[in-house]
Amino acid sequence: MSSKGPNGYNFTDGCRITHGTGALTKKPFADVDLIMTEFTAGNPKGFCGQLGVIELKTDFRLPRHIHVNMEKTKLADERILVLPFRDCRKALLSTGSFTMVYEYEEPTSFFPTASAEPITDPSQYQPFTGNYDEIRIPKLSAREVAEQARIVFNQDLTKVEPA
Repeated sequence: MSSKGPNGYNFTDGCRITHGTGALTKKPFADVDLIMTEFTAGNPKGFCGQLGVIELKTDFRLPRHIHVNMEKTKLADERILVLPFRDCRKALLSTGSFTMVYEYEEPTSFFPTASAEPITDPSQYQPFTGNYDEIRIPKLSAREVAEQARIVFNQDLTKVEPA
């Protein structure tokens, strides 16, 4: 069962999404106008894998994949931070691009998978060797998003409401 956590929304598969008021905030100096936003207060895992940035567009669909350590003996956790495009200047429109910052628990590579089922052990990995178009995350219409998707907004999991 999914649930609200102290900093984010926790899903049964171990994933957590933190947004808005779901993040921890603190003001480290009483006389300095600075607010720090923390997505996690700490993690017992040491993240020592790759740290990088991907510039994405809203019409790009990643192929289904997993991350395991280079020896293929352990699933590797991935942290993702999505930075939305924001600009308040008059008449400026979004280009539909956003920045994704990623960090891996251990050095890893891209492992496309034939299976759409969650796995708990690298031995369950089913390699995919065909055309990646066959395993890309599907593109949904606005109606399909409203019908199927849920979003984490602040501390709540909620249905998407079309504008």
